[in-house]
Amino acid sequence: NETKVSKNNFSIRRSSHEKKIHDEEGSVDISEENLPPHIRREIEKERRFEAKRELISMKSPMYDNVFMLDNNREPMCTISLKKARWYVRKGIAEWSSFIEHGNQSTDNGQEEAKCIKLLFEPSGGNYQNTGTPENLYLKSAKQNVCVACGSTDHHMRHYIVPYAYRSLLPDQYKTHMSHDIVILCPECHVSCEKLSKAKMKSMENALRDDLSKEVGIENAFCSPVVDDAELHHVRSCAIALARWRCTMPEDKIESHEKVVRGYLAGIVNAKCCGENEDGDKIMMKDEAQEHKKRILDRSVPLTKQQLQKACSVNYRVKNPHYISGSELVVRSLSGDAKKIENFVVDWRKHFIETVNPKFMPVGWCVDNPVVCGRQDEGKSGEAECV
Repeated sequence: NETKVSKNNFSIRRSSHEKKIHDEEGSVDISEENLPPHIRREIEKERRFEAKRELISMKSPMYDNVFMLDNNREPMCTISLKKARWYVRKGIAEWSSFIEHGNQSTDNGQEEAKCIKLLFEPSGGNYQNTGTPENLYLKSAKQNVCVACGSTDHHMRHYIVPYAYRSLLPDQYKTHMSHDIVILCPECHVSCEKLSKAKMKSMENALRDDLSKEVGIENAFCSPVVDDAELHHVRSCAIALARWRCTMPEDKIESHEKVVRGYLAGIVNAKCCGENEDGDKIMMKDEAQEHKKRILDRSVPLTKQQLQKACSVNYRVKNPHYISGSELVVRSLSGDAKKIENFVVDWRKHFIETVNPKFMPVGWCVDNPVVCGRQDEGKSGEAECV
């Protein structure tokens, strides 16, 4: 139950009973409470991160690497164990193994073989087009390691095309397309997400600026809420009356009360009896009209409850022009296949340039098709492999 962290030539040793720090010679004992604040903050940050590591990591391996063979025992691709069991359960495949040294060895019923053979002749697909990076990617077993640093523990699923964008793309760019989903450890994922979010923010801000220029309203699309000037003025007047009424000139008091009374009179509900969503009593029409008159009558002072109601008014209202950043970016693609393809390839290049992964799956390429089952013309053998 002991953890060690190296920091400034010190080895920080933490146990369930005591927290002490020893230098490399082991001759000095320093309690953690006596450490400089910046080192204590780093230690606490590391502890919180370690506590959350298990929670944010995948509970099972991402790749099961079950090979799918066609009815001629030629490998087609690798699939998950769940999908393999589905094929076997439906009676359209059986557990099998590869042909080794010219002998066919079949281990029906043994999932340990990590291989299934289809009992029908598959139609379509390009698994027989050997030599292409896409085909190599589909048929190769994939390692359950962080593609950036090679870590074998605590993995997270990372979307090369950010999930906020990917989820809004047409189905053909998502269905059966795991090419742009890779494994990262929590540390690498945090670093990669910072760079991805910076790129997302830059893209979205550029699009918002362009839209604002089109409608002629500055920053019209920047925030999901905007300040209602009239409600903000009501709140300011109410706060001034509640805090500084005794020091305010009479003309200011009169003008502020006029604003507050007008707001309170305007929100009087003249519907049937009951309670509204705020729990306030709803009055009959005649009673409501009488209540309005009392509010507007300057001879009747405003109560603390009325002032408090005006002070707590929510002056931030929904922005009718606002569009979320992800919707804005995907909408700019206009559903055009070429634009979407360039968009996906651009994110792949961004991932390679920023993360510089050393352990990408065999055959993974920036220029691989972005739609499942499609072989791009003119790219066979010319794609840039990782």
